[in-house]
Amino acid sequence: MKFTRIRSFLGLTFMLAQLSACQLTETPYSFVSPQQFYTSASDAEAALTAAYTPVTDLYGRVGTQLPDYSADQSFPRAVVGRDQLTVFSYDATMDLIGGYWQHCFNGINRANQVLENVPKITMDDTRKKQVLAEAYFLRGLYYFHLVKTFGEVPIKQASTKDIASTEAAKSKVEEVYALIVKDFEQAVKDLPATPKDRGRAAIGAAQGLLAKTHLYAGNWAKAAENAQAVIQSNRYSLMPNVLDLYNPLREDAARTEQIFAAEFSALSGLNGSDLVGFYAPANSPPVFSKTAFGSAFGYMSFYNSFNPIDKRRQLLDTAYVNSAGKLIGQADATLKDRVIIKKFLDPNSNGANGENNFPILRLADVYLIAAEAEARQNGPTAVAYTAINTVRRRAGIPDLTPGLGKDAFIEAVLQERSWELFVEADRWYDLTRTGKFKMVANVLNSYYPSRPVQDKHRFFPIPNVEVLTNSKLEQNPAWK
Repeated sequence: MKFTRIRSFLGLTFMLAQLSACQLTETPYSFVSPQQFYTSASDAEAALTAAYTPVTDLYGRVGTQLPDYSADQSFPRAVVGRDQLTVFSYDATMDLIGGYWQHCFNGINRANQVLENVPKITMDDTRKKQVLAEAYFLRGLYYFHLVKTFGEVPIKQASTKDIASTEAAKSKVEEVYALIVKDFEQAVKDLPATPKDRGRAAIGAAQGLLAKTHLYAGNWAKAAENAQAVIQSNRYSLMPNVLDLYNPLREDAARTEQIFAAEFSALSGLNGSDLVGFYAPANSPPVFSKTAFGSAFGYMSFYNSFNPIDKRRQLLDTAYVNSAGKLIGQADATLKDRVIIKKFLDPNSNGANGENNFPILRLADVYLIAAEAEARQNGPTAVAYTAINTVRRRAGIPDLTPGLGKDAFIEAVLQERSWELFVEADRWYDLTRTGKFKMVANVLNSYYPSRPVQDKHRFFPIPNVEVLTNSKLEQNPAWK
């Protein structure tokens, strides 16, 4: 499914949602109140659809670029300031940082509107519970993104109703994680076993992200328990061929592994993503996409880290044939010291907009969460080895060396996550949550010979406009 955008159907409240914590100077003279809008089941569904929209807003660009260009797998061409992420020269005024914050808080506000108003609607009780569960899921999802990106953030469990309600102070990281856990647990209770429609959440999405939340929060037993619950539910299975996961023509088949994803469409008027155009090398034929920006590449060191027989390495390449039929390889200045990322291709794209969905949670991730959580709690048990080896076997590489110590096993899981989930907006957060993020200073090439990452880059700064317009909001200490 490809959601159409529903814009501003609650007048003032949605306008405030778009501005997150920013204050307005305009005086509204008329608007549709929640009491006038939330009167029917169709209103509830429309409001829920609006709460999903920031998922695709986030992953259209900023949700992938902010973490991925900071990590050790991919890097941008040095244009329009994206290189600031790679060389850590950004500050609180960077547009991408502001966009990330705003998309998440827009989603939180819309989810809160659903939670406040849908209970008053007369509609099918089962569907009402599911609508509310999806709203809890979305609020938990948006807060999970915020806390791992910014650390302490304001907790808002009521929708924006006036200017005063945009003011909010930060809550401690532990408090934010507690809310996320509560929201996902509530979602698990009432979500359906299968999604109502494509791009919607089901039990597996809430329980899988609950496992991941516990992993980030250091609750190993709960992380392992919930990850195993998803695996043992038998609702999902790994795609036999890892390459098929990213083929837009196999989108429906891939749903056996894709537990939750941002759904995109190349059709005009629907939610589009030009990710395929970013990764497609300049002057390339439409085997990549119809329009190629040549704006992002992979590090050669990352490519070389793979076992040569690893099937996932086929999602990278060191050469391509351009539209003129010329082989462009490492000897050519246009590709020297970098590799092509082929994870997201769509030869039938609409310009740079492809049909490729962006994975937010898939079963391979859950297996690796299970492996890491089990090892951190009980050491590298047979359960932990089974989980990681399931992913390795699909990739066509040998089982992990038996008999590893706890630290070595966990390091192997983190490396496996890097190979399995590369350019899926995951690696930077693995590095930050484990305190290993400063190692990216050693991941260099001729385009980026220096990457002066510092302690303060553990979290991104709170967008400057939010601090200026919210008197209760303080900048992260390292960024003051």
